[in-house]
Amino acid sequence: MTDENEPERGSTELPFARAYDFFKHMTGISLISIGGVFAFVDGSAAKIHPVKLVVIMGFICLAGVVSLLQAVTLASLESQSVPHAKLARQVKYGQIAATGLLMVGLGAFIQSFTKVIL
Repeated sequence: MTDENEPERGSTELPFARAYDFFKHMTGISLISIGGVFAFVDGSAAKIHPVKLVVIMGFICLAGVVSLLQAVTLASLESQSVPHAKLARQVKYGQIAATGLLMVGLGAFIQSFTKVIL
C-alpha cells in the first residue's frame, strides 16, 4: 500500500522528508525543554548545584543544536548534491545523537527536580 504523498523508492523528490520533520520537532522539543528547566530554576522552588544545571542545559542544548544542524542540512539538499549513502548515514547518526542527548538531559532534569515536580 503506497501513500500518494510519499515519494517512491529511488525517487529524488523529498528523500528525507520524515527525517526533516523529526529534526524539526526535536529542535522544538529542545527549546521547550530549555524553557521548562528555566521555569524550575527561579530559585524559590528548589536549590540545584550550578554544575548540575550546566550539565542539564548542556545536553539539552546540544540536542537542539544537532537537530537544528541536521534540519538545515536536509533543507539545503535542493542547492547541493550529496551522495545518498553518505547522507543516510549522517541522518542515522544525527537521529541517534539528538535522541540520546535529549534523553540524558531530560533524565538529569527529572532526577534533579523530582522533589519539585512531585
